[in-house]
Amino acid sequence: MRKTYLDNSLLYRRARRIQPMTSSRHPYKLFVLANGERVTLRILRPQDVDSLLTFFNGLVDEKGHDRKSQLHAGFDKKFTRRQEAQWIREVLDRVEKDEAVNIVAEVDRRIVANGGVARGKYEDTHRHGSLGLTVSQEYRGHGIGSRIIQTLVAESRRLGLKSIDVEFLAINKSAERAYKRAGFKKAGIIPSKIFRNGEYFDAMIMARKLAR
Repeated sequence: MRKTYLDNSLLYRRARRIQPMTSSRHPYKLFVLANGERVTLRILRPQDVDSLLTFFNGLVDEKGHDRKSQLHAGFDKKFTRRQEAQWIREVLDRVEKDEAVNIVAEVDRRIVANGGVARGKYEDTHRHGSLGLTVSQEYRGHGIGSRIIQTLVAESRRLGLKSIDVEFLAINKSAERAYKRAGFKKAGIIPSKIFRNGEYFDAMIMARKLAR
């Protein structure tokens, strides 16, 4: 799963909650940002390949050009359209089997965020999930990431998961605060996990139980 960046704010307006979808045409949530832009949270679709390719390759550009970027591991090289289409097929196959949840945030027909939870692959980790979330640089700080976290927690509970975890750069304090507000607790630090631009960075793991 692609890893995370989250910068949260309370700049969004009150959202209208939609029930979990029964088809790809039904969104999880619709809400309006403080600047008037409308955001749709919905399931990933096969036809998203071009918009998702632009989104992820933009993150590769950010990581390559912004030395202060707090993106987590990954995003080292750009994807081709064929690679992106294959990734979408694999994700949707896992979603269909109830092995994963995957959500995109769309603004004016552009994907600006992607988040998901992957169920553990082994029999004894099958009730645990790992969360990943990334928001495009221009849309951080508007609460989109927090809405996705809320939805992923709810959908993880619907899948019968009993716990979820997330990992991100320990210096990303906005992510730490957002996950804490969503009920996550600090589980530990992995010292010097990330080596980037000649520096080592710690990774933080946070986790939470899911109520029945």
